[in-house]
Amino acid sequence: MEQNTLNHNRSYTLGKSLFVGSVFSVATLAGLSGAYALVTKPIQINPVYTYANTNSLYGVLSVQITSDSTGEAVINLNGYHVFTSFDFELVPDYNSALGSDTKAVFITNLAVDRVLKSNGGFYNDFTNADDIRNMISVITAHIERNHMVKW
Repeated sequence: MEQNTLNHNRSYTLGKSLFVGSVFSVATLAGLSGAYALVTKPIQINPVYTYANTNSLYGVLSVQITSDSTGEAVINLNGYHVFTSFDFELVPDYNSALGSDTKAVFITNLAVDRVLKSNGGFYNDFTNADDIRNMISVITAHIERNHMVKW
């Protein structure tokens, strides 16, 4: 008598094999799609601000508070990296509400230390008063939005 393993083996059924195969396929697809989502996650870019008085693009690359009243920042100004240092004060900001205890950052002095091209080469300082005023507002907004100073 010839024995056929598929017909005479009660532990092997077609339903079990289809179920195991489909579970394995779903698990594999879920793992691959999760790995693909992790690898292709879009990079969050910093916001870029533009002002009508200069028609330039300003973006904050980094801000570092070095003491209670000084800091350093790197600003992207139309593709040039502008390295700055600044002094600031915390002034009361009432927001039209009496008795409010909030404080606002007020930059009193901003100095342009150096300007670099995007490839790293040095460039002469080309900023004017409008650029300085716009950089002050961008740095102030970044500090306040990220709560970088203690009130």
